[in-house]
Amino acid sequence: MKLLRTPLILMAAAAAIAGAVYFVEFHRPPTSSQTTVSPTTATSPARLFEFQEREIQGLSIKTVGTTVVLEKEKTWMVRSPLSTVPASEAVVAFLTNLLMSPRERVIQVPATRRSEFGLDQPLATIEITTVNQQRHRLILGQLNFDRTGLYALVDPSMDPNADLSVMVVPTSFESAVVRNGLEWRNSTKPSMKPQ
Repeated sequence: MKLLRTPLILMAAAAAIAGAVYFVEFHRPPTSSQTTVSPTTATSPARLFEFQEREIQGLSIKTVGTTVVLEKEKTWMVRSPLSTVPASEAVVAFLTNLLMSPRERVIQVPATRRSEFGLDQPLATIEITTVNQQRHRLILGQLNFDRTGLYALVDPSMDPNADLSVMVVPTSFESAVVRNGLEWRNSTKPSMKPQ
């Protein structure tokens, strides 16, 4: 009978330990180290930039082929590469809406790894000017490993040796910025009055 008593004691001890672990893990209040929600994400997810879309006053989009400069007056105007012409409101709205995208996970990497993310020869660099004359930059790199987003830097340090805060932004940024100069301008033609 001594053999039967030992396994029963071991099973009872294991059940007691399991019960204690369950109670401790699932019935205690969360500590500050377990809570990783920042104050901004408690109400809404953090965005790429903290300003509002309506505060954007100017955009400069530099790609491999061209640089487009847009400025908001009463409506958006293309200042370069064409002479001043009205901009396509839909194209500009698409880009400014993307600039309000939620901020995804940020990866801290050394500056020496810039080329791994396509940030040494970026797809595009977007410079944003707000109504209070603050300047912001978004640098778009290459597609991430599963092709679901683009690597990007938001307001990177001017120090070329500073660590990089790389994040993933929507792939829609590529179609929003890779356009020829004519695609940025308003293509609606004035209506002809019947005679």
